[in-house]
Amino acid sequence: MTPQPLQQLFPSGSAAPTKPDSDAEGSLELGRVFAALRRRALLILGVTVAVAAAAGVRTFLSPPTYVAQFEILIQPSSAELEAISAVAGVPVARDNRTLSLADQTKILTSPDVLAPVVKAIQEEQPEICTFIGLMNRSQDEACYDKIRENLSIQLTERKSTAEDQSRIFSAYYVGGTQEEAEKVTNLVAQTFLDYGLASRQRDIQQGLDFLETKLPDVGGQVNKLQGELQTLRQQNNLITPEAEGEQLNAQIRQFRAEYLAIQIELDEAIALFNDLQQQQQQQSQEFVASPALSGSQRYQALVQELLKLESQIAEASTLFLENSPDIEALQEQRQNLLDLLAREGLQAQRELVSQIRTLETREEALASTLAELNVNVDQLAGVSREFTDIDLELKIATENLNRLLERREALQIEAAQRELPWQLITPPVITENTASLPRNVALGLVLGLLLGVGLALTIDTAKDRLYTPADLKRLTPLPILGLIPHYALPDPAEARQAVPALAGGGPPGRAGGLSNGSKPSRDWQAFQESFRSLITNIRQVSTETPIRSMVISSAEPQEGKSTVAAYLAQAAAAMGERVLLIDADLRLPYLHEFFGLTNTVGLVNLLTEEFDTKNVIHRSKTEPNLFVLTTGTALADPVRLLSARAINQLMNKIRKNYDLIIFDAPSVHEYADAALIGAETDGMVLVSNLGKLKSAQLEQALEKLWISKISVLGIVAREASPEAIFQL
Repeated sequence: MTPQPLQQLFPSGSAAPTKPDSDAEGSLELGRVFAALRRRALLILGVTVAVAAAAGVRTFLSPPTYVAQFEILIQPSSAELEAISAVAGVPVARDNRTLSLADQTKILTSPDVLAPVVKAIQEEQPEICTFIGLMNRSQDEACYDKIRENLSIQLTERKSTAEDQSRIFSAYYVGGTQEEAEKVTNLVAQTFLDYGLASRQRDIQQGLDFLETKLPDVGGQVNKLQGELQTLRQQNNLITPEAEGEQLNAQIRQFRAEYLAIQIELDEAIALFNDLQQQQQQQSQEFVASPALSGSQRYQALVQELLKLESQIAEASTLFLENSPDIEALQEQRQNLLDLLAREGLQAQRELVSQIRTLETREEALASTLAELNVNVDQLAGVSREFTDIDLELKIATENLNRLLERREALQIEAAQRELPWQLITPPVITENTASLPRNVALGLVLGLLLGVGLALTIDTAKDRLYTPADLKRLTPLPILGLIPHYALPDPAEARQAVPALAGGGPPGRAGGLSNGSKPSRDWQAFQESFRSLITNIRQVSTETPIRSMVISSAEPQEGKSTVAAYLAQAAAAMGERVLLIDADLRLPYLHEFFGLTNTVGLVNLLTEEFDTKNVIHRSKTEPNLFVLTTGTALADPVRLLSARAINQLMNKIRKNYDLIIFDAPSVHEYADAALIGAETDGMVLVSNLGKLKSAQLEQALEKLWISKISVLGIVAREASPEAIFQL
């Protein structure tokens, strides 16, 4: 495995870690919460005990209180007002039905309603409001505020809809003494009953006032409709459209029958005339057998004479010649009879024509009469519709007028009564309320625990510190190369004692430590084994290219990076490698004190002067494979020495003589020394002091290294000390 630069670890272009999946993130956040609570256990315990103690003291010192309760049934609006709302065109007057029950409770506790209570208390028992601080308020306002604060009103039952809600209100008053609770409760109950009566009377009076203003309008509407109906009757000369319609229908039936009879007679006369005319044309020389002439006696007599004469002519023709005088005389008689018959036929035609004309005249008169009657019927339909509309409006207006008169009379009777519309169903009952010490202490414990947990989480979040390796993994994907248990070395002298112990396996003069693993331990064996595991893990970071040089640095100062560098170099040397430990912290050198070496010459001299490395590099007295290069003479601006060329030349001088070169460099956040040196080495190891390092500081350091394109091998985590873990 080859160490990767931060650019490859963060391909998105930032040093932020990738987000874990939701399940892992949820369990991680829950674990962080419990870890924070464990760290702040003392704070949580202190807050819990303090709140519980305060609750207990307050309960012990609190005097008993007296609670008075009564129940009132609030009746809905009166039946009279309900009836008014049902009248067409009459809006509902303001009454209890237009107020929600929540609004009603607010009204009952308003200053106007409770004003009689305040006045009665100040007159009868002013000591109830004596010790109330005025604070730029009048005595009445202060007394009202006290009563309002101690008085609560609520429904006895609550259902899903406002229509189903109970109209029974329960009122509670909390007083300091039994006398106060009893006095105030009785006054409030009576005030509520008086308010209910006054509200009822007010609603009734409003109904009466409304009726007085509405009656003239409704009466005027009735008179107007009656006048319109009278005018309509006079203009159309009728009593009712129904009677006039029946009369017109009878006339139409009579004239229609006459019209049909005339049409039949006219058709018969025309038929007779046509038949007579046709027969006369066909039998001009003979008599005509038309039905029109069958009823004429004269015509029938002439026909009989003609028949007799025809018989005589027939007899004479057997005796005489056709031109004989006798035959001619008979023929002359016959011709005379035919002329008479023709004249009778013409006379019959003239009579039929006269009859036809008479019938046609009667037909036209009847048709005109029927048309006029139909026009009258159509006109009557419009008049009937108008009459019906006016009559219906008149009936409705009359009914409204009668109802309003009835309601006015009923409301006048109701206004004269003094019956209370609201009912006190439960008289005031007073109970003593003494605070329960165990209950309040238990509540104080719960509240204190919640406050302590909230305060602990707030403080832990505000500090933004990293306490566990899991916090590091959450912040960065860099591998955690090792976890160094907490082991206190109070001074450099004891630290120097620990170095040979690390090589030989024995503990220093004062041993203690932390067990290796997730739980802290102060065992020395775990402490020394952690550095052996660390050097092994560093070797395994890059399997293709061995790690020959590295920089040990930290995000912030005072992270313990010099101590880690010293023990890491000692562990590597103990494993048979030639190790050179270079103190590159040119501003605050520490390794010479740690190993008890002189610091007259060192790294600065190698970078500025032509010094033989043998003259400036110190060999450990306890470990032959460990060599130390101190800083040497300090300079005002040491950054100028740490150029890439200078570091490269130095590495060329010393690389061939050592298996591993370790630089102890300043923190990344303070100076650029670590980045300058790290660019010429195989990688950098960041030391993080858990319990002290903040996540923002580590992020800033990683971002700087990402910008400088420094290959970071991983992170070494130092377990937090108990003081760092449990401090507030």
